[in-house]
Amino acid sequence: MWKILLFVLVSPQLLLAQNACLHGACYPPVRDLLIGRIHHLKASSTCGLVQPETYCTPYGEWQLKCCRCDSRTPRVFNSHRIENVLSSAGHMKWWQSQNDVNHVSLQLDLDKKFQLDSILLDFRSPLPVGMVIERSTDFGTTWKVYQYLSTDCATSFPQISSGLPQTWQDVRCQDMQTQHRPPQNGGKIEFNPIGLASGMTTSHSQNVNNLAEFTNLRVNFTQLSRLPHQGYRLPSAFYALTEMQVQGSCFCHGHADRCAAPDASSGEPGAMIHGHCMCQHNTAGANCDRCAAFYHDQPWRPAEDNSPNECHQCNCNGHSNKCHFDPAVYEANGGVSGGVCEDCQHNTAGEHCEHCKTNFFRNQRFDLGHPEACLPCECDPDGTVPGSSCDPLNGRCVCKDNVQGDRCHLCKPGFTQLTNSNPQGCRDCACNVLGSCRNMPCDDETGRCFCLPSVVGEKCDTCAANHWKIASGEGCQACQCNPQNSLSLQCNQFTGQCPCREGYGGLTCSALEIRVCPDRSYGDIRTGCRACDCSFEGTEEMGCDKQTGRCLCKPGFTGSRCDQCQRGYCDNQQYCEACHPCFQTYDDDLHQLGLRQATLKNSTQQLPVGTVSSAFSTRLLEVGNEIQRIQGILENPLTTEQELDQVTKAVAAIRKNIEGLSSEIPLTDEVSSLSLDVEALDKSLLLITAQYQNKEALLKASRSTDVSGAFKTVSSAYQTSFNASRRIAGSSTLLAKSVENRQSAEKLESHFTSLGSGLEALQNEMAFSPNLTPVINKICSGMRSEICSPGECVGELCLKQNTVECSADLSCRGILSLAGNSIQTAQKTTQEIRNLSIRLQETTQMIRDMEAAANKIQTNAQSLGDQMSITRTQLEGDIQRTQQFIRQVRNFLSDPDIDAATIQQISEFVLSLHLPTDSATVLQKMNEIQNLAAKLRCPEDIIAQTAGDIAKAKKLLQEAEQARTRANDIEGNVEDVVENLRQARTVLQEAEDTISGSSYSLRLIQDRLDEIQTVLGPSQQSLRDITDQLDTFTHRFSQLQNKASQDLRRAADAQQRATEASDEARSTQQRMEQVIKKYSELKNRIGKGMNMGAQSTRVQNAHMEADTLFKEALNMMAKMEGIGAEIQMSNKELVLESAKLAGLEGKVETIRDYISRRENCTI
Repeated sequence: MWKILLFVLVSPQLLLAQNACLHGACYPPVRDLLIGRIHHLKASSTCGLVQPETYCTPYGEWQLKCCRCDSRTPRVFNSHRIENVLSSAGHMKWWQSQNDVNHVSLQLDLDKKFQLDSILLDFRSPLPVGMVIERSTDFGTTWKVYQYLSTDCATSFPQISSGLPQTWQDVRCQDMQTQHRPPQNGGKIEFNPIGLASGMTTSHSQNVNNLAEFTNLRVNFTQLSRLPHQGYRLPSAFYALTEMQVQGSCFCHGHADRCAAPDASSGEPGAMIHGHCMCQHNTAGANCDRCAAFYHDQPWRPAEDNSPNECHQCNCNGHSNKCHFDPAVYEANGGVSGGVCEDCQHNTAGEHCEHCKTNFFRNQRFDLGHPEACLPCECDPDGTVPGSSCDPLNGRCVCKDNVQGDRCHLCKPGFTQLTNSNPQGCRDCACNVLGSCRNMPCDDETGRCFCLPSVVGEKCDTCAANHWKIASGEGCQACQCNPQNSLSLQCNQFTGQCPCREGYGGLTCSALEIRVCPDRSYGDIRTGCRACDCSFEGTEEMGCDKQTGRCLCKPGFTGSRCDQCQRGYCDNQQYCEACHPCFQTYDDDLHQLGLRQATLKNSTQQLPVGTVSSAFSTRLLEVGNEIQRIQGILENPLTTEQELDQVTKAVAAIRKNIEGLSSEIPLTDEVSSLSLDVEALDKSLLLITAQYQNKEALLKASRSTDVSGAFKTVSSAYQTSFNASRRIAGSSTLLAKSVENRQSAEKLESHFTSLGSGLEALQNEMAFSPNLTPVINKICSGMRSEICSPGECVGELCLKQNTVECSADLSCRGILSLAGNSIQTAQKTTQEIRNLSIRLQETTQMIRDMEAAANKIQTNAQSLGDQMSITRTQLEGDIQRTQQFIRQVRNFLSDPDIDAATIQQISEFVLSLHLPTDSATVLQKMNEIQNLAAKLRCPEDIIAQTAGDIAKAKKLLQEAEQARTRANDIEGNVEDVVENLRQARTVLQEAEDTISGSSYSLRLIQDRLDEIQTVLGPSQQSLRDITDQLDTFTHRFSQLQNKASQDLRRAADAQQRATEASDEARSTQQRMEQVIKKYSELKNRIGKGMNMGAQSTRVQNAHMEADTLFKEALNMMAKMEGIGAEIQMSNKELVLESAKLAGLEGKVETIRDYISRRENCTI
């Protein structure tokens, strides 16, 4: 009840103190810092430390009183050591210096920083003439003067100014202020450091931070005060202090309102001010001089009167609990945040753990603070660019050149065999682009090319037998050579020409060969052949046409004898080579102009007579004249600016005339075309004008600077004009050649007209011969009776009602039906192969998954074995520690010198220990582990068996792939394809069954491992709990042993003192008996009197006090007997608990031995 009352009384003060810290700086209460630290106070001079000294002080008006100072032994009445200045020592004890020593100092050296509130000095001697108070904030390395004090500052410290300081570094001298006493009785001096700032405009927090901090304090007495003579003798001069107080508290920079000991078991006095601050405002450290852990987002600052300057928590998005302050980061973001997170977890990185680290990417399903915000990149190392990482936003990997896919795990089309050693990832399959499939040219694992129909070869670069035309890109076509008329069924793979027997010709050798004259001759072989009149350097190998004798020119040659170069080709030693590319440009322009001219000519011929006014011809003449004028100006290489203006005006006039003619001439299209030409001419004029202006500027610049530059400009312009004239001359040549070409075309037209009659005769002949009806019936499996020839074929070629279709039970006839059935069978087979490929891929993935599962289980088994080995080692160590601890406790409790209170504490602590479980639960856990271990066979055997199953599955998978390959390679027999596919499915099913069996074994091992881990987890935690309790008890037990040793020493001292007191009591008793005897004799002699009555009363009172003490002793003995009984009961319970521990030791050893036996199978 008293604890609750105490909390009710104290809690308001705590709340007020905490509220004070909420709004600004707060400070702990002050007390005397010398309490508990008097041994840290040293005096440079103390009387009687070496030998006794005599000192004399005034006594009465004309006398002196002399006394001896002997400080060699402490705590005697005439010892005047420095520890006597404590306020608890009383006024009958004091510190005193040696006689006639002017410079004496008192120095307080502390082990921590403190805050000084005031210094109080109560002098027993006359006040010193001068004093200097100093402080150190770095444990005595450097010192700084607080203040000079004197009864006369000008005399004692002439170099020091008087008054109040004006800055923090300013030091002044102050007159001593003390209570008036007789000179020989001294006085009190109080120094307050905060008062030094009275002359400055500062806050209280600034005063404390700049003036109150100290680790060492030194009070220097600089000059003794001399008393006048007393008669013929001079009184002694010394310094003496009855009391000294250093009021202060722990120094916390305004971030704490309480001080506490860093260790509760330090044994320091309760009234002592501790040097460790109970920090607030998220600060830490003995003096709250730094921010607490994970509160480094802002720089640390001392608290101010109206601002606590709290430390702010770092923002690590929930991925770290460690950070530090970085001034550079704080400055870079404008003082907003300076906290940099450390050891970012959950695969994050950055100043605030705000992005994923290398080789991880952002998981968009969760927010940034989720533990699974970042996922590992799943890049295939074989196909990923070395040293690259996936995209941190979407996880897409950086693939090598010939690799594709989000994970860079697939070869691009046309590439195969993904390997890590290949810088490009996959190698080129080198499949022929004409003979391989476009979408999937090859198998990305084996590199085998997928050929188009009727294409063969490892690279799909050759047509199959009796096929040609691989360049079609759709597969090869059948040669269709006539088997009777051709030398072989294999045709030319590029032209399709079959090798014909003599007398037959045509592409397929199906036509009778027409006998002609030999090459380089023409005519009828029956009437005689004539030589070709050609220049054979320019003709084809045949020389000339077999019927007309016209020379057949090579590309680039022309003329009736092929002895001239064609337009666009140049003569080079009897060879015609293509002219410069610019020729084609000019030739195309001339061709377009010729076409335009022909169009205008046809249009003008269609104009009806009299539809245009008489002014039309006149205006056209004006336009023509203006155009000629423009051409004349533009052909002049030295065109002036005035002439260009004239050209501009002429163009405008032409445009105006054309717009006027548009309403009169019905040739709307041609007029609009002319308008476009004029616009093009206008743009050319603008371009020429800009070029002219540039050249004019260059000319003026050259004229103004250098004559030679002008000459170069003129020369360049001349060269440009000369080149233009050459191009115009070349154009005339092109026009002449154009006329020649037109004449040749007219001749060809007349020649084709003569050939038209022969074509008509051939067409009439093909109308009745040959009869294609028998061939159609064979193709269509029909019964057509109508005659069908190349010239005329009525109706459909293949009539559906006359054809016989194929089915499973009905054989079919006819090429068309057989082809259709073959196509259906091929489609089904293709689908079967595709399905088989899909199942092969799935089986491959199953094998990979099973290998990964086997590796994972092997790793888990190894980890579990290591864990059980570690647990066994820890268990053995705990057993040894427990046994040793039990022996120590038994030895300690069996010591007859241990007091009852210590035994009771140990007993209570042992009884408070609780095991995580009882013996029955331990046995149950042990049985569970044994059962699980019995179920779990050695995983290495199962994994080895699984490895064999995987190898077998791989072999079966390889056989299935070979069957699929054979099915793809077979072109002729469909039954062979189907049989291979059936074998592939059978082998694949067997592989899948093998994989399923191995997967079941692996899952069984994993389940057993998980069960063992589930059982071992709580057991390990229980062992850790026992270990923690034993560690705590061991520490407490050591403390009790130390305390017991100290109590034994104190008991021995007390026993000795009690023996001495007993001896003295017996001596006193004897003397008392003698006194009583003498008193009785005296009483008998004198009788009763007043004095005797008073002595009798005192004797009676003493007797009553003795009776009271005797009763209290009896009560104490009764209590001790009760405590002894409790100790005996505690000892019994301790023995029972020890027996339980011994039983558990045996059970734990049994478990340990069993784990050791199973370790060889598990690891």
